[in-house]
Amino acid sequence: MTAEPAPTPPPDPTLGRRAAVASTYAVLQRIAVRSIGLVSTLVLVRLLTPQDFGVVGIASVVQTMLDWLTSTGFGLALIRMPAVERRHYDTAFTLTVARGVLIAGLLVAAAEPYAAFMDEPRVAPVMWFLAATAVVQSLDNIRLFDLQRSLRFDVLLRYHVLGKVLGFAAVLPLAFWLRSYWALVIAPSLARLILLPIGYWIVPYRPRLGLGAWRELFHFSKWIFLGNVVAVADAQSFNVIVGRLNGVAAVGVYQVAYQVGALPISELAAPIRQPAFAAFARVQHDRRALTDYLLAGLALQWLLIMPLSAGIALTAREITLLFLGDRWSMVIGLLPLVALFALFDGLRDYLGSLFLALNRQRIVVVRLAALTVLKVLAVFWAAGRFGLQGAAVAMLAAAVVTFLLWLAMTRRQLACAWRQIVAALWRPAAGAAAMAATVLVLPDGIGPLLGGPAAALATALALKAVLGALAYAVPVVTLWLIAGAPGRSAEAFVLRGLQAALRRVVRLRQ
Repeated sequence: MTAEPAPTPPPDPTLGRRAAVASTYAVLQRIAVRSIGLVSTLVLVRLLTPQDFGVVGIASVVQTMLDWLTSTGFGLALIRMPAVERRHYDTAFTLTVARGVLIAGLLVAAAEPYAAFMDEPRVAPVMWFLAATAVVQSLDNIRLFDLQRSLRFDVLLRYHVLGKVLGFAAVLPLAFWLRSYWALVIAPSLARLILLPIGYWIVPYRPRLGLGAWRELFHFSKWIFLGNVVAVADAQSFNVIVGRLNGVAAVGVYQVAYQVGALPISELAAPIRQPAFAAFARVQHDRRALTDYLLAGLALQWLLIMPLSAGIALTAREITLLFLGDRWSMVIGLLPLVALFALFDGLRDYLGSLFLALNRQRIVVVRLAALTVLKVLAVFWAAGRFGLQGAAVAMLAAAVVTFLLWLAMTRRQLACAWRQIVAALWRPAAGAAAMAATVLVLPDGIGPLLGGPAAALATALALKAVLGALAYAVPVVTLWLIAGAPGRSAEAFVLRGLQAALRRVVRLRQ
C-alpha cells in the first residue's frame, strides 16, 4: 500500500491582512525613497547636463548587465523555503561575496574596451569606481531576507529610507562642488558603505564562509540565472542601442524621462511584488487562494496605478517644462510613451512573481527570450530610422504584447475564466478613457498667467489633474455601484482603507 499524501494545510486566515499591511509598508518605503530621489533629480537636472546623466547611464549598463547575468536568486530561494538553516545563510553569503568579486573584476577588465566601443572615454573611470561598489554591496547581510519571509516590511521601510537619506545628503553637496557626473557615482557608494553595518545591527548575523547547501539553492536558482540573461537583453538593450545610434545625450534624456514616467510603477507596483511573492509562496498549493490573491493584487494595481501613469502621459508638457526646464524639452514627446511602457512592463513583472512562487520559471524564460529577440530587432530598426522617439514607440508596443501574453499564461496556470480578469479590470479602463477624453480637449494654455510662465504651467497642471481625477473617479464609482458594489472588488478594498484611515485621523484629533 502507498501512503496517502499529506493534506494541504489550510491557508493562514490572517495572511491576507498581513500581506496587505506588508504591501502598505512596501509602498510607503518606495514612496519615501523615490520622493527623496525625485527631489534629488529635480535639483541635479539644474546643476548637471544630459551628458552627465548619459555618461553614468552608459557606464551603469555594464554593471547592471553583470549584476543580472550573475544573479542567482538566492534571496528568493530563502524566502520560498519552508525552513531555513544556518548552512543556507552561510552558503548564500559565500556565493554572494564571490559573485561581487567576479563582477568587480569583469568591470575593471571591460572598462576601457567598452568606453572605446561607445566612443566615450569618460565611461572607463566610472566603471572602475563601480567595481569597488560591487564588492561593498556583496557584503550586505543575507539575513535581511528574513524580514521579507516574515512580512516585516515596516523594518525594511526604515532601513531603505535611511539609505536614501544618506545618499541624498551626499549627492547634493557633491553636485554643487564637483558640477560633474562624479556626484552621481560617488554619493550612492558612500551611502551603501555607511548602511552596511546597520544591516547587521537590524538582523544580527555573523557570516561564515561555507558551501554546505549549494545544491539546494541552485535547484531553485538555475532558471533564475537563465531568466536574468534574458532580462539583461530585455531591459538594457534600449540604452545600448540608443547610445550607439543616437548618442549619449539621447540616453540621458531617456533616463530622466523614465525616472519621471515610471514613478507610479516604481513607487506603487514594484514594492508590492515582494510581499506578493511571499504570500504566493505560502499558498502555492492552494490554487483557489492563489487565484484570489493574484487577481486582487492585479485589480488593485490597475485601479490605482493605471490612472496615475495615464495622468503623467496626459500632462507631459506641463510636468516637463515646470519641473525639468526648457533644456529638457525633448522629454515632452517621450514621456507619454515611457509612462505607458512602464505601466504594462510593471504589471507583467507582477504576474511573473506568480511563476517564481510556483517554480515555473522555465516557461517564462523560453517565451520571454523569443519576445526579447523581436523587441531588440524592433528597437534597433526604429532607433536607426526614427531616432529616440521611434525606439520608445517600439518599446511600448512590445510591453503591451508581452503583458497580454503573460495575462493569458496566468489564466491557463490558474485555470481561471477570462470573465474574472475582465471583471477586475474593465471599470478602471472605462474611467481612464473618460479621463483621457476630458484632459485632451483642454488647451495647453489653460492656466492663467498669474505672475509668469511658471505660474501658468502650475495652474494648467493643477486644473488638468483635478479634472482628470474627477473624470476618472466618477465613472469608476458609478459603474461599481451599478454592478452592486461587490465587496471583494478593488474599489471596495480602497473604500475600506479610506474609512479606516479616516477613523484613525478622527481618533488622533479627539
